[in-house]
Amino acid sequence: MKNTNRESIYKFYGPLNLLEVILNESIISKDVALAFYKSNARQILFYLQALARIYKGIHNKKRFEKMRISFKSLEDQLGKVDYYEAFLNQFKKSKNVPKTVIDNLNTHYKNELINLKKLLEQDGWIDSESSKIKAIKKDLITANWKTVIDEKIAIGETVINFIEEIEYKYEVGILNFNDLEHGVHEFRRQIRWISIYAQALDGLFQLKPLTVYNENLKVYLTKSVLESPFNILPKAPDNVIPFYYQAPNFYALSWMIAESGNLKDEGLKTICLENALKETGIETKTESDELLNKTLGNSVRTPKQIKEEMEVLTDYFIYEAKVLFRLKRDIFRALSN
Repeated sequence: MKNTNRESIYKFYGPLNLLEVILNESIISKDVALAFYKSNARQILFYLQALARIYKGIHNKKRFEKMRISFKSLEDQLGKVDYYEAFLNQFKKSKNVPKTVIDNLNTHYKNELINLKKLLEQDGWIDSESSKIKAIKKDLITANWKTVIDEKIAIGETVINFIEEIEYKYEVGILNFNDLEHGVHEFRRQIRWISIYAQALDGLFQLKPLTVYNENLKVYLTKSVLESPFNILPKAPDNVIPFYYQAPNFYALSWMIAESGNLKDEGLKTICLENALKETGIETKTESDELLNKTLGNSVRTPKQIKEEMEVLTDYFIYEAKVLFRLKRDIFRALSN
């Protein structure tokens, strides 16, 4: 007889129910895609992806991988809409950006909203008769869940393995910063999953405050990090003995996610404008460089500078502050108890 493990199913049901409410509200709006985009659906989809990523390594791999792909496809499309809207709004404020460029970005933005609507329809997210949400819930009920204790151990080991994979890929150069999208963005994406796992697992991870901590971590404990809502984890249920991350270790992770995000966005802003200039016919290097300088100013770092700064930050994060090692150690200690 299968172990239903209701606690595990409810980890999924919470965000799935929130997503279902958003979908139902979007359906009755004037613009389904726009309403869905303007909601907090993307954050919920991150949590669902995180859960699917964790559980596909524990049991029912094909089932949870299929879920992960569905969540990721929808989240990726929301990301594309956000990309164009964000830079469109930024460049609108500049007198130096030609109207043709603004129109170009606005066209991309609208096209991505059209693509979002198609995806919602084609994948069954807004099918009232046989919705994607209902199908996923059915798959969850019939999954081969582990017992609560065995599952906790498996989750801890899975997160440790994930962190070790990041360390290895950076050490051997698979994760590098030669390319902005597949370097800076990918490294940030990988370390961000550690934080999202802690948010998505419904209180299984908690933070342990410390009054004494390693000096190398002090640089990360800024006011913005300490007050970040992303560092407030869900309360652990009464029947759960959680894993405890030492708070400064988790705060350091949060700082690195934010700072690498700033560098990534700075680089992408340049790339977005360059692409728009090419698509609107401003293709000569002289014209393009002049407009880039007028719009972005001298303070914007070049891709080479971003790469160099990112490497310095990451080396310190991994090898001096040993943040990933410390996060792993926190889990190891919990498992040994």
